[in-house]
Amino acid sequence: MNYQTSRRQFLAGASGAIALATSLVRADETVAQSSNKSIIKPAVLKKGDKVGMVAPASYSFEPEDIKIAKEVIEQYGFEVELGAHIASQYGYLAGKDVERASDINEMFRRPDIRGIFTFSGGYGSSRLLHLLDYELIRQNPKVIIGHSDITALVLAIHQKTGLITFHGSSSLSNVGNYAIAHFRRAVMATQNIGEIAKSPYSGTDDEARKHRLVTIVSGQANGQLVGGNLSLVVNLLGTRYEIDTKDKILFLEDIGEEPYRLSHRSHVNAIIFSWEITSSFRFCVGTFRGLSSQRWRIAKF
Repeated sequence: MNYQTSRRQFLAGASGAIALATSLVRADETVAQSSNKSIIKPAVLKKGDKVGMVAPASYSFEPEDIKIAKEVIEQYGFEVELGAHIASQYGYLAGKDVERASDINEMFRRPDIRGIFTFSGGYGSSRLLHLLDYELIRQNPKVIIGHSDITALVLAIHQKTGLITFHGSSSLSNVGNYAIAHFRRAVMATQNIGEIAKSPYSGTDDEARKHRLVTIVSGQANGQLVGGNLSLVVNLLGTRYEIDTKDKILFLEDIGEEPYRLSHRSHVNAIIFSWEITSSFRFCVGTFRGLSSQRWRIAKF
């Protein structure tokens, strides 16, 4: 997958808002799962909080991109601390595995850091999973947010610690007022998030069509919201970090994938064959951008 497109830009518009809050609940309580494993909700973020920005995946092609990403986070009123190795390069990665993992562990260790943002997606996050200090993370719960390749991190941290993690725009992503408003509702407010608002785009032009909410199968479902980038969700199947979908609502997003990989030959079959779909067959599917066949439609999913 080409990295220029496979930053896997976080789903814009309505689908982006759906995925933004993995919990769809307040971020300041601790509750128990039906499996008796405690779910830990991090404290809400507030203006003036110091937050960290790390690069767990691909490196920055341009130094200016790090400055831009920092400014994106600062628009929420946060003070931004950069990870020690955020500007490093090791091949296509933002530093060696141990360096990128140490930045994440350090941000969780530091009591002055209230939340953790990721610079961008790309490739390489799954290489860090065995290097994270999950007990440290469990003892120091904080908001951590990212998308695309960062799916591996947010899923693994949740599976190993019970910490609610957030699938949302990486710092370098170009986000609009709609996504910003939902971000604030998800991690900067104590009220329940409530109903996800409809896309602000209306009409029949190309932009409105891209953000239209479409019901494939009608009905109602309750459950915790889990998921992320489809490629990364599938990559974790059969590992100790595999996503738990029992009695959950699964959301998926991806970009630049071939239609045959999304349907009968690979990804979807892997999901269906791996999980007890009778107890969890509730899907939210975002706009899968960059499909090579324009004739393929999500209705065929």
